Amino acid sequence: MAISSIAVLGGDLRQRYAAEYLCACGWQVSCSNTLDVPWDSKVTLDGSLPHALAHADVALLPTPLSKDGQYLFQANQAMPPCLLTELWGFLAPGQTLAVYSLPKSQADILKEKGCQVFQFGQLPIFSRENSLLTAEGLLSELIRCTPFSLASARVLLLGYGCCGSAIGTLLHPLCRSIYLLEQDLDKQAVAEKKGICPIQTEDFPTVLPHCNIIINTIPAAVMEPNQIRKLPGSCHIFDIASSPFGFPEDTAEKYALPYLRLPGLPGRFSPAASGKAIGKIIERITDYVL
Repeated sequence: MAISSIAVLGGDLRQRYAAEYLCACGWQVSCSNTLDVPWDSKVTLDGSLPHALAHADVALLPTPLSKDGQYLFQANQAMPPCLLTELWGFLAPGQTLAVYSLPKSQADILKEKGCQVFQFGQLPIFSRENSLLTAEGLLSELIRCTPFSLASARVLLLGYGCCGSAIGTLLHPLCRSIYLLEQDLDKQAVAEKKGICPIQTEDFPTVLPHCNIIINTIPAAVMEPNQIRKLPGSCHIFDIASSPFGFPEDTAEKYALPYLRLPGLPGRFSPAASGKAIGKIIERITDYVL
């Protein structure tokens, strides 16, 4: 393996487990701005981002990269915050960044510096496993946050990509019925074969007043305000999409509906499995791509 040193930066417990996996595989691993938790003795803890990056072939950025679009996501609040623009300045030409996803504007800045950017979030081999972990975490939140049983629930699922498909498969045997809003006809057909009922926005007046749960996986506004107002007051909305999410932040206050944003479910409920999956994809891309 030509590339064997990595700086693991910021993030939650997924970063810890990714670091430990890579260390066990023989990588030289240094961590900075990570959670203060027990580490493998061969993992180096570094309080300085520039120093951690100085001797690393690869930098593993956290998932999500940032919560506000400006600062590196650091679950350890004791560490000083780091602006993304400041972080980019620490990088040297020839270094590789591994990141779940990165806005094009940021990726262009790094490419101009001569850095290679590898976004692993959409790779099928990673997406499938990450989606299963997301679905499991969501199930836990559905049970914890709703006052009714899933067996009596009518669910509206927005989107049927990797996460939507995994969620639909997991929930279908548990729920009274699942409706799906998805534009792709092929995905509609796949969902229908699994017992999920595809609908169109024209069906909203009939479906929405009877919904108990809405699960959004689409990072864009899908429902209009007049459509949201058709939901019963007991309908719980779970938004697991990435930024900018599918519903406005003030949904609970504006519409008097229970609204929960749940990014990073694998990091909360399955950090060990999720971190190992990240470590495996890093090992794979360095062996076969870089």
